[in-house]
Amino acid sequence: MALACAATAALVAPAVAAPAQAQTPARAQTPAQAQAAADPVAALRKHYVAGHGVRYVSTGTMRFAGITAIKFTANGGLAFGRSGVVASDSTQKLKYNELLKEENEDLKEAEKPLRVIVIGSTGYLSGGFYSSLLPEGKTWLRVPGQRPGSSVSLGEFVNPADWRSLKTVLATTKAKGPGGSVNGANTTLYRGTITLSQLMKTNPGIKDSFAGLGANPGKTMVSWKLWIGADQLVRRASASAELTMKLEDDSVAFSLSDVITFAGWGKKVTVKAPPKSKVAGLNDIDGDVPDTQGTVILPN
Repeated sequence: MALACAATAALVAPAVAAPAQAQTPARAQTPAQAQAAADPVAALRKHYVAGHGVRYVSTGTMRFAGITAIKFTANGGLAFGRSGVVASDSTQKLKYNELLKEENEDLKEAEKPLRVIVIGSTGYLSGGFYSSLLPEGKTWLRVPGQRPGSSVSLGEFVNPADWRSLKTVLATTKAKGPGGSVNGANTTLYRGTITLSQLMKTNPGIKDSFAGLGANPGKTMVSWKLWIGADQLVRRASASAELTMKLEDDSVAFSLSDVITFAGWGKKVTVKAPPKSKVAGLNDIDGDVPDTQGTVILPN
């Protein structure tokens, strides 16, 4: 079976000092002014510029009964348009526990690196589990109905590149304080908890990935942290949750956690579709294709 799981440099105007005799004492900011100045959502939306984007690296784990069952890594780029992420290009890798691979030979195929390109709603997959499905001469599988950036993390709980998701998460902030340095940038650490149902309302990928697990999304709590730089851009995000999945007549409790680090906000990011001659469609392959919004294959 498959479980679909699961993400710009600030424009700072130079200060111009007034002559000494013309300087006036600085006025203290009102709470409203301070809040407006520290607005990660506004900062993110200013970076929605066509041809630009952000790079990321993520790591994640899935654990059953205290044992790490799956390790996940991904890296790539998100390309922006005026409305948000419009394309993505990533390479992801899965590492399964040896006991799981003994029970399911297909997992060895799934451990091969998987390249995922999504442009608009069209996805292109190469490698991983899909290598054995493609006809001779084809190295990519075209899959409709995808979302850019859907393979950023193992569990797509927090999506800091989407302003609606970011706004929803930040509204549940319980504490903030010094976050230390992330990739050379001093940060403020925000932290809090949010229900899975709250995330589902603003992130369709969350609903697609977790709605069928059988857990009560209104009672499933996701713990999150955001490291935000002085330019109000997210430099790192982490999230974790305890979930339940139904397997036939039984249910299995497991945990998901991930960490995503962002770099190069505002730099050029170009995402191109693979050559048409190398692309196969769903009608060209034999066998079943698992869900593709960041696929994790589990043993039967």
